[in-house]
Amino acid sequence: MSDKNQSVCVLLTTYNRSEVTIKAVNSIDDESLRIDYLVVDDASSDGTRAALRDWNNLDADNVTGDTNEDPHRKSRGILHIIKGSGSLYWAGGMRKGMEFLLNADKKAGETVVKDGDKVIRRKVKPYDYLLLINDDVVFYPGIIRKMIERSKSKGDMPVTGATKDKTGKASYGGVIYDMEKAKPRQMDISEADEYPVDTINCNCFLLPWEIFREAGAFDSMYIHSLADHDYGFSLSNMGYDIWLTDFYVGECEDNSIKGTWRDRTLSRSERLKKKESVKGLPRKQWYYYLKKNFGLRQAIWHSITPYLRIIFGK
Repeated sequence: MSDKNQSVCVLLTTYNRSEVTIKAVNSIDDESLRIDYLVVDDASSDGTRAALRDWNNLDADNVTGDTNEDPHRKSRGILHIIKGSGSLYWAGGMRKGMEFLLNADKKAGETVVKDGDKVIRRKVKPYDYLLLINDDVVFYPGIIRKMIERSKSKGDMPVTGATKDKTGKASYGGVIYDMEKAKPRQMDISEADEYPVDTINCNCFLLPWEIFREAGAFDSMYIHSLADHDYGFSLSNMGYDIWLTDFYVGECEDNSIKGTWRDRTLSRSERLKKKESVKGLPRKQWYYYLKKNFGLRQAIWHSITPYLRIIFGK
């Protein structure tokens, strides 16, 4: 059944993963809904932008407006590519996309598109939903519609999608915290109707537009990781229940610890360097996250424990 009145903006950020990105957007596409795509491409050098145009059957000359923003027409909606600086990383790219959407919504401006010699101007309208995804998820058919139905069944609340790896093991979705210990665990889909999650992984996260407008974009403190967990806590603190899907939305491999600061085969100096890198657990961002969401005592203690793990080879 087609319902073009239901509108969704799918937001993702990518860097040099053209094949993975195309696989993700192709798997989530659904002609029964009006879906627009906002892709923040952080200066990829592997032809990601061209691959996205090809996927969307676009003419490379179909570019208008600012050189950093490329809007395109497609039969089912719009694909809009924002070029990043090359140093946005994941949280920065997602934040840039969220801020773009919020600014466009606030200004109620126009999207300008060339169709041959004809210039088409369309008022920017709010969507019904914003869907935040990672580009390494391969989605199952019809999951956006199922997530919308899940949201409506829970009083139009946000919904986070559960993913599993190729072996069938749960990988990402909703997170439950032991708040006294600041210790997280993934919620299983068997628990999905028992209680809301505390926070989220943004591998697949459906947010009603009105809630997105109120909550705003990711906290600017975060560069790569932690932003989605922090955002989920913010939504919960605003009084919104976040529900996990009671079904898997797709496949996504869990990030390996190999080569990260948690890899015990590396030397202490290598682990320390990786911990403080952008993609590790930088001390300022980690302390900020802990203090904001768990309080001063937990922030002090859990800021120390990663160093203890490195020192003692844990």
